[in-house]
Formats: sequence, C-alpha cells, structure tokens
Amino acid sequence: MRALRWPLLFGTVLGVLIFSLYAGFAFRGAAAWLVGLIYISYDSALLLFMVGSSQWAVRRQERARPTSPVTRPSITVLICARNERLVLPACLEALRAQTEPAEEIIVLDDGSTDTMPGWLEQEFALQFEARDAQAWGVSSTWPALRVLRKPNSGKADSLNQGWRRAAGELVVTLDADTYMEPGALRAIRDAFARNPDLGIAGGVLTPICQRTPWAGFFEFFQTFEYARGFLWRLTWMQYDMLLLISGAFAAYRRSLLEAAGGFDTASWVEDYELTHRIYRDAYHRGERVQVQTLSGARATTDSPASVRTFLNQRRRWFAGFIATHFQYHDMVGNGRYGPVGRYMMCVKTLDLLLPIYALASAVVLICILAVRHGLAPIIWKLIVAKLAFDLVLHAYAIVLYQRWLGIPLARKLWAQSLGATLSEPFVFQILRQLGAVFGWLAFLRRRIDWQAQRPSA
Repeated sequence: MRALRWPLLFGTVLGVLIFSLYAGFAFRGAAAWLVGLIYISYDSALLLFMVGSSQWAVRRQERARPTSPVTRPSITVLICARNERLVLPACLEALRAQTEPAEEIIVLDDGSTDTMPGWLEQEFALQFEARDAQAWGVSSTWPALRVLRKPNSGKADSLNQGWRRAAGELVVTLDADTYMEPGALRAIRDAFARNPDLGIAGGVLTPICQRTPWAGFFEFFQTFEYARGFLWRLTWMQYDMLLLISGAFAAYRRSLLEAAGGFDTASWVEDYELTHRIYRDAYHRGERVQVQTLSGARATTDSPASVRTFLNQRRRWFAGFIATHFQYHDMVGNGRYGPVGRYMMCVKTLDLLLPIYALASAVVLICILAVRHGLAPIIWKLIVAKLAFDLVLHAYAIVLYQRWLGIPLARKLWAQSLGATLSEPFVFQILRQLGAVFGWLAFLRRRIDWQAQRPSA
C-alpha cells in the first residue's frame, strides 16, 4: 500500500485537472471555471496557512534570547566560477569585509575561457603547484585564498572536489554573483555553534538585476517573490520540513557532506537533491537533522533581467524539482521520514501541477470570455475577492519579513508590494507558470540546455 501513495496522490491531482479542463467546455456558469475555483481555493488556503505560521515564527524569534556560543566552528567558502570575471571581484571583496572572515576560501575555476583565471593569478599573486590542466594555487597576498584550476566538469563535480579539500568544519557554497553582507558568516557560525542538530543552513537573498531594458520589471517582481519565498521557508523550518536551500548561499556541516557522498553530478538542481538525500539518510540512521534559513545571513544575488534568461532559469529549476521529486517519490506520505515525508512531500506532489492549474485557469477564463462573451457574476466576485485577499496577506507578509530580518519597516517597500500584488497575476505569474510548463517539457525530454545568465568578460 505504501508504494501506491504517490501514484494515487499524483493521479488524483492529474485526474482532477483533466476533468476541470473538460468542465470548461461541458458546463455553464461557475462550474465552467472549475479549474480556477480549485486553484484559488488551494492557493488561498496555503497562503493563509503560510502567513499565519510565519507570524507565529517571527514572534517566537523576537522573544528568543540567543546565547553566545563558546566554541565556534571554522568555515571554508567554496565559490564555483566559470567565466565570472564580471562579478567575482565584488564577491571576493564582500568576503574580505566579513566581521568574522572565513578561515579558507576556495575558488573553483571550472574551465574558464574568459579573463578570470589571469585576473585571479595577477590580483592575488597566486603560486601554483604545477601548470597542468588541474592545478592548486595559493595566494601570497591573501593567505586564506586558494584557487583550484580544473577542466570544465560542472558545478556539482567542482563543489565535490572543493569540499573534499576543505579544512573547515562548515562548508559554505557561494555563487560568484552573490555578495554577502558583513555579518553573514558570523550569523552562520553562531547558528551552527548553538544548535548541534543543525546540518544545513541557507542565507536570505535579495535579487538585483543588471541594466537591461527589462531590469526594472524583473527586479521589482522578484524582490517580492524572494521576500515571500524566504518567509515561507521560515514557516517550513518551524515544522522541521524545510527542503529548499539555495545553493547560491548555503552552509553544510562537512561531516554530513561526507556521510551523504557529496553533490549528485547527474542532478539539475544539486543543492535541492542533496537536502532530500540528507534528510532520508538521517532518518534511516535514526538521527535528527535540522535545516534552517538564517535571517542574519543576508546577501544580494544577480537575478535574470530578461524574459529569455528568466524562462531558462525557471525551466531548469522546475525540471530539476520534478526529477528530484520523482527520484524520492517513495518518501511521499511515508511517516518513516517524519514531517518531511508525512506532509512536505505531499505538498510538493501538489506543487508539481499547481502552475499548470494556474495557467489553465487563465486560459479557460479567456476562452469563456471569447466564446460566451461574459462570465457568471460569481466568478467576477471570486476574482475580486481573491485579489483583495492576496492584497491584505501579501502586504502583511512584507511586514513580517522585515520584522524577521530585524530591519525597520520600509513604507515604500510595503506600498510597492500592493502594486506588485495587483499586477503580478496578469504579468509576472504568467511568466513563472510558463517557466514551469517548459520545465515539464524539459523533464519529459530528459534534456536541459544550460545557458549563461551574463555575457563573459
């Protein structure tokens, strides 16, 4: 019976989707928009739960009185970089500016063909042990800095080579286009020192977009998408079932990486897959592993600033999400894996088709308007009610987000969130849903063509 849990759940969600699409042609009145009614009901219930749980979690954090840990773990930062001359200097400068710098920083040059290798060697006076295709270099001007120059083999393999050479008790993975705030590494040390069960931790990222005609559009919407997304992670971690930690800024206990065997080189989303594997293996061993997002570990990260790069990113993310969920489908509804299996994996099964429900809702709505030249009054009322509901809860979510980070309430940001909520369903959400559909196509084709986000220098 356990083996049937996932097929039954996924099959039911898929069957309801097919029937609700049929309803758009077979029924009249509100029933014709059944797919939209289902989407609005689920999305609203989930949003209400997330905001309510986030409020409780923020209040709990505000009441907490953190102790000062005595023993502080050492840190190795891994930066996997390929043709990142444009962004790597700022990333390294942010590491220099840390209030508690890392004991070791390893730049993994994954077969770069731009000017990055030459700049690194000259800027930091690197001394290489050999001039082979794979060489280990040490800086004579920045003792903590190391560079592993190697042929291109992908991010996961590069990270595996990096953490196996790492000397730190904690391994922090950092994208070359991610810039940490000065207290970020200190917050990571504090969190791991206070909590021996903490195995994986992620930072809070704020998106920035390079100057393109679409930069303002994408930065505006992604700012609120990221804020809500990281606040939702706070909710899930309160229930010990947080699965998503961004590899752009993540910290791992080295012992856990060793036990898990490192990153999966065949995965499209190696950070997301690794979290699943660490949870699964920990439950098999009868151990407890916590995964958290740390409000004090903050950074900015370069985000897509054009339609093409945005869709490529979301296609890869969603295809990787699907592949990982299928890989670990035996955890769905399985109490052996605690709250992760009993609840979170069930939610993730619903999320597989949620973007298709959302996109189908818009398509069916347009078709009804075009063919029947009007909507049932109840549908208009539901749409208006949904926008008002989202407006209130999204605005309050921004307040909670800033309280969680411990920063003053920015009224401008709060006001902008209202505009984002009203316009998001008609523009940005459509792009997100298209990215998910493209992700399904990529998964079914078993093919993802990685494309650079920025031009090489």
